[in-house]
Amino acid sequence: MGVKSIPPAPRLCRWPRWRLEVEAMLVHQYQARFVRPPNPVAQHLRCFARLDGDIGAALPYLNTRLKGHQFCPDPPSLTLKFPGKLVTLTGREIAINMVKDQDEAFGLLAWLIREINATWERRGEISPRFEVAPPPRLLDILKLLPRTNCRACGQPTCMVFAMQVGQGAQGLEACPALEPENRQKLADYLQSFHLLD
Repeated sequence: MGVKSIPPAPRLCRWPRWRLEVEAMLVHQYQARFVRPPNPVAQHLRCFARLDGDIGAALPYLNTRLKGHQFCPDPPSLTLKFPGKLVTLTGREIAINMVKDQDEAFGLLAWLIREINATWERRGEISPRFEVAPPPRLLDILKLLPRTNCRACGQPTCMVFAMQVGQGAQGLEACPALEPENRQKLADYLQSFHLLD
């Protein structure tokens, strides 16, 4: 467990400007806690970061900028999906379901806190979003796959692969049998769901 402060960027050295920007920041520091999941053979960690500021009001703006996966208005929470990870932001906490080590967690937390503070600073330019885009339809993905169940992607069936693609857990490159024309059609389709950003 440790407390991390966010050092001011070098461009904030001039006192009057630094003072204004620090006042606009929602998060200055956090306290991180790491736990192993209940599975005794798991090699990853879970990370929980307690924030010194309340980011609840910033979540609809972050939902717009970071293209949230799930948004709940009451109590406010935003879940983001990254390859192999879910990150949930609540008023005073960030929870990451899977990191390989503390360094990976600290890197992701530093990026998230920069995004939180930058989004809050520019909230006047951002339209808040109080919902998330609907997920892609499984059958729309499946119909463009080869449907040979060849297992080259590491999944037992093309249906399972389609489900993982639709959740953002697998990329299209994992299917070597995917025809170039269908690969492009799928990429275009998935782009509207922000799964290939």
